[in-house]
Amino acid sequence: MPIDYRHYPDNWQTEIRPAILERAGDCCEFCGVVNHKVIERGRINPAVYRYAEDINDTVAGRRVGVDTSRQVRVVLTIAHLDHDKTNNAPENLAALCQRCHLRWDARLHAVNAANTRKLKAT
Repeated sequence: MPIDYRHYPDNWQTEIRPAILERAGDCCEFCGVVNHKVIERGRINPAVYRYAEDINDTVAGRRVGVDTSRQVRVVLTIAHLDHDKTNNAPENLAALCQRCHLRWDARLHAVNAANTRKLKAT
């Protein structure tokens, strides 16, 4: 998803984001998945994942149990934990994978969607 950097301070990409990623060890601060790795999420529990490079399930030289349609490349984002994009204090920012960030913002997205529906209905 493209980001409109006009809503962020000038040093977001050069100082703030790199500092948060470094603090997090380039891993999601909620689930621990490593940035830029390809993972396969669990079919039953998507919170469970395994790295594609670690999948060695083979039968007659073919990989089995691998659902490539469920594989994603992890891209860490920086979440504003209080949802205030102007609050860039380090304790308000967290490096999160796409899944964890969407889950963190789910309630806010639901409220925004409901408000949009109300506006369209009037």
